[in-house]
Amino acid sequence: GNISDLVSMMKLPVGTDKFLQEVHPKLAPVEMSVAGVFLAGTAQAPMNISEACNGAAAAAVKTASLLSKGYLELDPYVAAVDQDLCLGTGACVDACLADGALEIIEVKDEKGTRKKAEVVPALCLGCGACVAVCPTGAIDLKGWSLKQYEAMVDMIVADELIDI
Repeated sequence: GNISDLVSMMKLPVGTDKFLQEVHPKLAPVEMSVAGVFLAGTAQAPMNISEACNGAAAAAVKTASLLSKGYLELDPYVAAVDQDLCLGTGACVDACLADGALEIIEVKDEKGTRKKAEVVPALCLGCGACVAVCPTGAIDLKGWSLKQYEAMVDMIVADELIDI
């Protein structure tokens, strides 16, 4: 495979120089914005063997610290689908930034078999892209509601600021 295949599959950030982009070059030089993905070597920038080995050691330490916990901490802001409101249009799946985080499944109930969206919490980024495109408002992020988002947008576009 090619690095561009990995970039598109995992939606990894790439800089203008076409190298993989770290979170911060000084504070988090081997970390990427995608949780659990670390950088090392010339995928990050041109470097000599000594620099590549240092980056690989740092990435290995970060990986070991994640694995030594024995569990994975998930983002608390994960999409949740109200099955009663969901029409199974698939708009949320198309908008989702994390491949596999949303799926269309068949659900059997008293009305027959219908298509519904289902969230895979471990893959959900909590970005809210699915919330914005759902035609029935069937998706919310746990910890946030669509009404809260709408209130924030209303405040942002308000003509005058309100003193609190």
